[in-house]
Amino acid sequence: MGSAAGHHPPRASRVRRAAAVAFLLTLAGAGCQTGPRAAGPGGVSTPASAPTVPASPRTVPVQAPAGGGTYAAFCGAGAGCPTGGVPSALRRPIHLPHIPAGTRCPVSAPGRKVYRNQGKAIGRGPVYVLSFGSFGRTAILPFVLPSRAGLFGGSAWGGQVLKFIGAPSYHGPVLIRGRKLTEPGGLGFGAGKIPLAVMDVPGGAAGGVGLNPGGWRLWSGYARLRSPGCYGLQVDGTTSSEIIIFRACLSSNSVRQTFRCGRPDQR
Repeated sequence: MGSAAGHHPPRASRVRRAAAVAFLLTLAGAGCQTGPRAAGPGGVSTPASAPTVPASPRTVPVQAPAGGGTYAAFCGAGAGCPTGGVPSALRRPIHLPHIPAGTRCPVSAPGRKVYRNQGKAIGRGPVYVLSFGSFGRTAILPFVLPSRAGLFGGSAWGGQVLKFIGAPSYHGPVLIRGRKLTEPGGLGFGAGKIPLAVMDVPGGAAGGVGLNPGGWRLWSGYARLRSPGCYGLQVDGTTSSEIIIFRACLSSNSVRQTFRCGRPDQR
């Protein structure tokens, strides 16, 4: 009996040793867990699931101005509308300035009457921009929001009439682009539900689209906006590139043309 005891420990000792090994294995397993454990049914620990994030309501993003690159944006692809768009050389980098939010908008100098049949226009030429009301004197453009019974129904973009006039000294193609100067995007062209990002204008040689008596060219359109602020236009021709800066305010009647600004907080 004594000899056997020397080779085989008592049963109680073996039980204690097995329990100690099991405890160490349990600790090692706990150290390998990658996340917290939560108590399951009956108090048994189970891996905790990731926190549930409530689904936010789905919102439809406002579609940014898109398209352009063809003269159809200017003349509607009607009879006499040339095919294609302006030469690629006119698609120069945009060099509109960035204006910090809250900074005074450095609007272009007051306009002057460059063509007897039109009001005052802003710009140094050969392409000028004009609109209604006091725009030619102040470079401030009151715009309206979309309305079901008025302008731009079904669109997320409001806007205002913006016309361009080209001097007889230049009959070449013109590329017009723009943006809000305090943030990317924010300015389009045309009357569509989704405004155009650019406006390609064909050359106006004799017999061309948009030629007026005396060699002046005039083309009407819309600047499309969503909020008041400081905006810039880059007007590129084959012999010039010009920046025109204006300030947009919400019309005193937000859905009807008044050509006057609304409250100060809407400017």
